[in-house]
Amino acid sequence: MARSKKTYNLIIPILILALTALACGTGYRTTQKISGNSGEVRVRMNEANGTDSTSVEINEDWSRVRVTSTVTLSVESGSCLIYLTGEDGTSISLEASAGSPGEVYGDLITDVFGEVDLQTDCQNAQNLDLTIFFAR
Repeated sequence: MARSKKTYNLIIPILILALTALACGTGYRTTQKISGNSGEVRVRMNEANGTDSTSVEINEDWSRVRVTSTVTLSVESGSCLIYLTGEDGTSISLEASAGSPGEVYGDLITDVFGEVDLQTDCQNAQNLDLTIFFAR
């Protein structure tokens, strides 16, 4: 009996955590294509509301490298403002709403891990699609 109570006490928090993760459904899905000195990173989310931040890998071998970037953003509904921030004060911001995708050009400098920071500020955004086209 003691063993089954202990198991029960372990299972309940794990189930609650799993259900919470499934209910949110806002996790980032990232794909990356690199060819030589250029490529693209695509970040997608099913839904986003409020602010969130993460890092996006451009290329793990490009430590502190300046990349020329074209960034596109679209949402199926709602709106979203994104900020991409690199080293040395480099940054790009972009906004999109349903039916009004955004596109912007700029330079970013990757950190020592070949990444830039991504911050989102979204209002009921559905099917967010961010693409970073980059060249070294």
